[in-house]
Amino acid sequence: MIIKVNHKTSYKYSTEVPKLIQCVKLYPTECENQKIMEWEINCNSGKIVESHIDGLGHKILNIYNKNFSGELEITSKGIVKTKDLSGIMKGLSEKVNPLCFLRNTNLTLPCEMIENLTKKIKKKNLIEFAHELNLSVSNSIKYVSGSTSTSTSSREAIEQGEGVCQDYAHILISAARLCDIPARYVNGFLYDDLNASENATHAWGELFLKEVGWVGFDPSHKKCVDDKYIRINSGFDFLDASIIKGIKLNYNGNESLESKVFIEPCQ
Repeated sequence: MIIKVNHKTSYKYSTEVPKLIQCVKLYPTECENQKIMEWEINCNSGKIVESHIDGLGHKILNIYNKNFSGELEITSKGIVKTKDLSGIMKGLSEKVNPLCFLRNTNLTLPCEMIENLTKKIKKKNLIEFAHELNLSVSNSIKYVSGSTSTSTSSREAIEQGEGVCQDYAHILISAARLCDIPARYVNGFLYDDLNASENATHAWGELFLKEVGWVGFDPSHKKCVDDKYIRINSGFDFLDASIIKGIKLNYNGNESLESKVFIEPCQ
């Protein structure tokens, strides 16, 4: 499948920002599952500097602004050719040992309700267990837009019984790590031809299964990732995998954020 993406993030500041530095991770992953045909990242102010490629293969950019006021727009757009490999991520360029992703964070700490999800699954081979775990997480909460925030933990989401894609991913990651399965959070885009209104920045999980390697599972859609997904980056949780992180020096004003994305198949 060939997918076209146009993503824009807008920041508004109430007063002048003396120094603003933003770390951007918005380049799609290069692997066998997807190939970048075109991609560019731009901003309406500041200097864009290519920083480095991290241990997970993410291409990092930094944007520098001084004495900035008004609205800052960061856009990323391009065309990606994707392939359905049954969720198995092939050809990832990374140097990090998968066992690192057994470590939990404050957003993925387990609780009794999450532990019970794992106990409901009968012993099977690892691949079958992972698929059953994904379905179990899918049924553990109800998708309700706006029901949680970026600081909501896996425990808080499952206890209140509702959440969004970020929360499904955190619960899956927490449950997998309880079972000694390395798991991580993934940010990306999803083209949903059945419900175009859901086209947005999306989140899911990846589990490391010894037989096949990293496999992408999307509990909010009850399936493995396929050719409708574009993978951007991964990390321990939402915060670690944030596509844009900013530092404001000597700034005491307010900041507001708005993000929009348009996703469509190329003819």
